[in-house]
Amino acid sequence: MLFQSFLTNRLLRLEGRLYSGNLSEVQHKIETALDRTPSLILDLDPLENLDAAGAYMLYITTEKARENNKEIILLCRKNEMVKLTFSFTGIRYFNKIPRVRV
Repeated sequence: MLFQSFLTNRLLRLEGRLYSGNLSEVQHKIETALDRTPSLILDLDPLENLDAAGAYMLYITTEKARENNKEIILLCRKNEMVKLTFSFTGIRYFNKIPRVRV
């Protein structure tokens, strides 16, 4: 099961597995967190497993936020598995925390 914790009111760390079996739950939690801020950073480095369905959910949730004038930043500095999955799917991520909207 995926464990999520707030590090700040704008940074959400995703830990464990993000896969087809828990997408609805995780997407709901991300969207709930985004209700509290115009910009949310998702730290993906602690993820142990990410499948294509999980990557696609992150992409769709990011696009949906953008359409609502909000921002989700996918942050991955060192997790090679996440980087590889994103390279196959063409999803853009950041390797350092970019300037975010206030």
